[in-house]
Amino acid sequence: MFTVKSKTDLLRQFCLIELQILTDREERLRKEILHCKIQREYLTQVAEELKEDVEDATTFARHLIKIETYSGEQ
Repeated sequence: MFTVKSKTDLLRQFCLIELQILTDREERLRKEILHCKIQREYLTQVAEELKEDVEDATTFARHLIKIETYSGEQ
């Protein structure tokens, strides 16, 4: 049979184990959040660069059309 002291010790051990589990989980989640922030930053940058590329390509195409139109008028 367990004494009051042994029950208290068991409960304390349980609490310490649960605290360690929570600490480990918090650390894992922080790493996951950091990884998500890095991915978000990278994807935002790529999307922005692609947007600029599309805008540049559209502008370039418009200039080509103007040049062809101008050349055809002569």
